[in-house]
Amino acid sequence: MNRLSRFAGTLQEGSLYVLLFLLPFSKAAIEIMFGFLLAGWLLERVNPATRFDTVWARPPLRKLAIAVAGFLAVCALSIAVSDYPSKSLSGFVNKWVEYLLFLVIAADVGARPGVVSRAAVVLACSSLFVIVEVATQWRFGRGIFRGYPLSYYGRATGPYENPIDLATYLMVILPVLLSFLLARRTRLRGLLWVLFVPLVLCFAGTEALGAWLGLGIGIMFMMRTAALRWSAVVLLIGVAITAGVLLHSRHHLSGTLSLSEIGKVDRWMMWQAAFGMIRDRPILGHGVNTFMANYLKYWVGGEQQPRYAHNCYLQVAAETGVVGLSLFLALLGAFFGHLVRRLRSMAHDNRIILSGLMAGLIAFAVQAGYDTNFYALRQAALFWVLAGLALGFSERPLTAVPGSPLS
Repeated sequence: MNRLSRFAGTLQEGSLYVLLFLLPFSKAAIEIMFGFLLAGWLLERVNPATRFDTVWARPPLRKLAIAVAGFLAVCALSIAVSDYPSKSLSGFVNKWVEYLLFLVIAADVGARPGVVSRAAVVLACSSLFVIVEVATQWRFGRGIFRGYPLSYYGRATGPYENPIDLATYLMVILPVLLSFLLARRTRLRGLLWVLFVPLVLCFAGTEALGAWLGLGIGIMFMMRTAALRWSAVVLLIGVAITAGVLLHSRHHLSGTLSLSEIGKVDRWMMWQAAFGMIRDRPILGHGVNTFMANYLKYWVGGEQQPRYAHNCYLQVAAETGVVGLSLFLALLGAFFGHLVRRLRSMAHDNRIILSGLMAGLIAFAVQAGYDTNFYALRQAALFWVLAGLALGFSERPLTAVPGSPLS
């Protein structure tokens, strides 16, 4: 390995760990670390010694690579029909191209020995600071790091502006950390267990019904793996009981479950606006990144200001048409389908780890049907980076790495 390739690898790994640690707290850190990740990845592609050292050159990922390219092509094509071409161009480059490059780059980084294990340690360390932020919100009414107060209804927001974003983050990392707890015997295992209980309490304190549903479906996927079955059941029961007790104690139970609750009514209004956009331009949509710009033209009620659809799949269809939605679903289908196929042939401990990663990502994809996951920087970065790590992890010889933090 020459000096340039060593530098590029170190740059990418270091940037990945910094990104995962700071992701809940800083949007700027995500953008900066993306620049370093991209620079390191491009250095490898121009270096003759490592030019073809990428998982994307392997035949099993060909279908997914085609789906990624196809979706980006339709997004680019939608700019031509957009009433706001500069906004569409900006959204195309700064959202979808960046997000999917996270997937591409993280897959190559995640294929290296020990990277996914070390990434799990970084997530665990970062989650400790998230717990502190939530605890100080509950105790003092305001977080110690970001200074955000509890939401109007007393729901925890942690380092995020609203409780649903915090719930999304926790919904994804809970299955990931649980899988590492069960797969790796390490001196850090006790610390991870200590973190796990308060993370469940923080998650329940968000009162985010869509995230609870997403995690429930993710946990049901984990139950397919025999070694995870009972732990997944315990997690599901623990979250359900904790959430129920908190809702009952705050007298929020009936409101949260009611179909007439303001959040659910508001979402129905936004979905109707999305249906109107799709009806008017069903093929290529109104142009990527234009949903908010067009929202008031299709407004049917609720808060009268530009908003996201709060259903990512409807928003993709509104912006890029049924063609774009079909390719986006094909992308997700190719991604999850590849991981399921790889899961069947994995060694025991690695199957547990990949199942946990997939459970968190499945939970995210489910909640995206009820919220803005794929359109919010911190949430989208979390999904695509972990998706890339899962791909890389599935594409390398999966054996324990001596000296790895979790080996």
